[in-house]
Amino acid sequence: MIAVKAENGCLQVTIATEGMTPGEINDFVSWLRVESVVRRSRLTPEAAWKLSEDIKSDWWQANERRLTPEGAE
Repeated sequence: MIAVKAENGCLQVTIATEGMTPGEINDFVSWLRVESVVRRSRLTPEAAWKLSEDIKSDWWQANERRLTPEGAE
């Protein structure tokens, strides 16, 4: 059963957790948090793409030595 209550600018959702593990509950709540942030974001698709490319580039620079065999160019 899912119960929904909206008042004073807040939404309260009650969901039965029977049959869910604590990890599944945490994953679901994390997903809700991400969705909430995404919906309020003013990030354009172009800016999101640039940000993702920057993150990947930074990650590769930090990890390239660890992932590339010695002597490989």
